[in-house]
Amino acid sequence: MSDVLLQQGLTLLNLTILFFLVGGLGRLALARNALPFSSFGEMIFYSAGIGFGIVGYCVFFLGLFNGFRPLPIRLSLIVLLILSLAGWLWATKPSMKPYLKILGSPWDRFAFFLLLLCLLASLLLTLTPEIGKDALIYHLAVPKLFLKHHGFTFIPGNIFSNYPLHSEMLFLVGLFLQGDILARGMHFLMLLFILLGMDQFIRYRMKSHDYPALSLLIFCTLPSVFAVSHMAYDDLFVTFYSMAAVFAFINWFDRPEKGWLILSGVFSGLALASKYTALFLPFLGCLGILWAARHHRFRLGGTFRMLLLYGVIVAIVGSPFYIKNWIVTGNPFYPFLYGIFGGRGWEPQQAQFYDFFVQSLGMGRTFLDYILLPWNLSFLAKMDSIHFDGMIGPIFIVTLPFAIGIRKASMVLKIMGIYCFLMFLFWASAAQQIRYLIPIFPFLAIITGSILTGYQRKKMVFYLLSFLIAGSLAFNGYNIVKEFRRIAPVNVVIGKESRAEFLDRMLPSYGMFDYMNRHLPPDAKIFLIYMKNWTFLCEKECYSDSMFESYTIQKLLSQASTPAEVFSALTGKGFTHILFDINYIYGPPSTFTPSEQALFQAFTHEHLVLAKTDLSYYLYRIR
Repeated sequence: MSDVLLQQGLTLLNLTILFFLVGGLGRLALARNALPFSSFGEMIFYSAGIGFGIVGYCVFFLGLFNGFRPLPIRLSLIVLLILSLAGWLWATKPSMKPYLKILGSPWDRFAFFLLLLCLLASLLLTLTPEIGKDALIYHLAVPKLFLKHHGFTFIPGNIFSNYPLHSEMLFLVGLFLQGDILARGMHFLMLLFILLGMDQFIRYRMKSHDYPALSLLIFCTLPSVFAVSHMAYDDLFVTFYSMAAVFAFINWFDRPEKGWLILSGVFSGLALASKYTALFLPFLGCLGILWAARHHRFRLGGTFRMLLLYGVIVAIVGSPFYIKNWIVTGNPFYPFLYGIFGGRGWEPQQAQFYDFFVQSLGMGRTFLDYILLPWNLSFLAKMDSIHFDGMIGPIFIVTLPFAIGIRKASMVLKIMGIYCFLMFLFWASAAQQIRYLIPIFPFLAIITGSILTGYQRKKMVFYLLSFLIAGSLAFNGYNIVKEFRRIAPVNVVIGKESRAEFLDRMLPSYGMFDYMNRHLPPDAKIFLIYMKNWTFLCEKECYSDSMFESYTIQKLLSQASTPAEVFSALTGKGFTHILFDINYIYGPPSTFTPSEQALFQAFTHEHLVLAKTDLSYYLYRIR
């Protein structure tokens, strides 16, 4: 138990060091910009984002030159720490506005107390081993393989390894220093920075907003936000960068100082470097500049220069991963736009399947489905389901309609509302996963608090709104408690439950991966079929189709006529073992044709030797 607690303490220490590292780097980078920050907290918010961007791209350039080795990584971190220290010691402290009173309302103090409980629960979950499916597939699995190969490499079968991977560069540092728990901690740390940014923006840019802690609580308790906050995912990185870009734009809109526009471009580029779903953000930025030009009556030449400045910065900051993908795969948007660019290790049929999969997310694409989308998102969405793969709860659908009754909405609210509306339209036309919608949730939470503030003098409406918000928070809190109890993190955090016991309890197939890691020879190469692509769990060389998990084996079976041909094809690729879930070979979920099942069964009898079985999982050695 003492060793586990020591490791947990080391994780918290490393996260504290990371906080000072990114904050100092950002302060150093912003030292000459002389932006008029409203508060020390606002300065830390923007500095941390810049610092994360610097660290991520330092790791990126190490990868370009096969520098994912202990010495280059350690030297780079030492240099960054020295620069960070310089940022804290010598960067000029900007003039700040007076500290504003917070938590003036008893209800807001109670909301702050609930927020602390929510963050404590999320922290406890963060200190457990990784069980997030996307983390096991690529957020951690890909940087783990990059570390193994000492740099960027094409990973056959894993299309996600050629997504924009800025967040994964940070996770790579966490894996190198301590492992998956530190990487998870980085995502949790980003949640704290998001809350800091929301708080500072509300207090200094929306002084009439009386419920800042409530807005923070609303965001933090959204079930999908809480679920990803303790996993090594990239959604909160994208949310932070997008939010910082919009906040910087609002500051520039209010007082057109070039530094704010530059900062908005930098954060837009970092969002692009983290996820494809941010590709719409620069278009909104350009529309915002045109709107500002009309509002402030800028000259045509000045407007063009601002558009050019913003676009160039976004391209410089956001393009490196797209250029890398173009070089590695032949497609800068791999695996999307296959019809235009093609792409290494990807085929037309897979591209068609993937497009169909993306369009199948949600609850339909008819006109009526789009009309019902807000209702379906609020009441019918489910975790780990094709029905949006997440949950929001009813908080926004029951409160946002009250905005109609607020007269003379501020320009800040208008900008945030238009941004959320346009981003929602873009999301509805693409992959309808709730996680991809998280970047607009901080703004919706802020708007909800503003709506409640606006009705304080209309007591009946105010009490109704308070009741609806309280009920929505109770609904979301129930789901959070249910998730917390399902994972039950306390025993593994304090060392009463071992890492292996926890993973075996949470992941049904973990026992098979653990067996392979301990008993298979070092040169083993495993072919995985319908093992959910959790390759992070596998310490041996393995292959898995990251999408449509039986695509390769079914293609092989369709081209072979005898078990010997199947044997030759697999051994020709170096495979020594096969691990699969038998339900997806012969059971009701199987996509195998009867002839493919018969050939696979014959191949099993003639060329495979059973090594281990557990539940529905079968591990075979190829003779």
